[in-house]
Amino acid sequence: MDENATHWAGIDVAKKTFDGAVVFCGQHFPHTPLREVPAGSFERSREGARLFVDWLHEQVNAHGQPAMGVRVVMESTGAYSLELTQWLLECRATLSPAIINPQRTANFLKSLGLRNKTDRLEARALAFYGAERRPAPHEPLAPALAQLRDLNRYRDFLVAERVAVKNREDDASGTKLVCQMSKRRASQLDRDIKAIEKQMRSLISETDDLKRKHALLASIPGVGFLSVCTILAELGNLRRFERSRQLSAFVGVNPRLYLSGTSVHGQSHMSKSGSSRVRQALYMSALAAIRMAGPQQAVYDRLIASGKKPMVALGAVMRKLLVLMRAMLITETPYNKDYQAGLKPVDKLAFNGG
Repeated sequence: MDENATHWAGIDVAKKTFDGAVVFCGQHFPHTPLREVPAGSFERSREGARLFVDWLHEQVNAHGQPAMGVRVVMESTGAYSLELTQWLLECRATLSPAIINPQRTANFLKSLGLRNKTDRLEARALAFYGAERRPAPHEPLAPALAQLRDLNRYRDFLVAERVAVKNREDDASGTKLVCQMSKRRASQLDRDIKAIEKQMRSLISETDDLKRKHALLASIPGVGFLSVCTILAELGNLRRFERSRQLSAFVGVNPRLYLSGTSVHGQSHMSKSGSSRVRQALYMSALAAIRMAGPQQAVYDRLIASGKKPMVALGAVMRKLLVLMRAMLITETPYNKDYQAGLKPVDKLAFNGG
């Protein structure tokens, strides 16, 4: 599909409904006011997705350029946007829906100077976002990876609940019944967490692709089972990142500079613009890695010796671990302590072999 000759449909997704709007090729804001952008409301269901695609087809035909391609863009709303994306692909695969970080689209909407906020208005603005930014299509996770992500995220939920229950126990309530129920709840959560982890291990051992990738990443000193699960489930196919710096920016472990003129020289810090789950996994792995003799410990010690703060040095180790993981998965090479010397050529291999 020629991205320069594409109509863009924006979708604002809610739990039960969604609003859709279409911006035709050649239209730009503010020359085309938002009120002139065709829009409609639909039920968030498989039938609603089909009706939206039919409506989109009618709008494009009415515009007089039916031969041109149409793509869809929407904000990430968890299961709601993922499910709608699947329904749209079932209706028309060429829609190639893009799912965008809400922070990015929110900044774009602010740049338009909108005074009001409605679902239909946001759908129209998202259509202009697609026309201007032309985001890449969403790449669905393989079924096994999607299952691993669900299990891993639910485990995170259970762990957070267990922490809350433990904190409740520390309040030392004098009510006997409350204490008994709290202890039972904590024990049940422990059993549930173990059951989830057992299912995760079984899924990996029964899926050849996951088993191979897990074995590669788990060979890195400091990288444990749960960290590997998080990296694989949250990031999916790392080959889609053409450069390692793109992956670092996606996860949010890249440094963000703050410089202005000749007088403002703010301290650099981690951008934290991506998945907090992945950063947490990298943080725990980095903590373990710098306690082991090896390249990561050497990087950390060198940065500390040069005057860097511990968190800055740890952030550098997190980035190096992430780049190392990508390189190992692309080349399917097990870890060895001298491997990092050959990382640079890996960027040229990102899309080779898919």
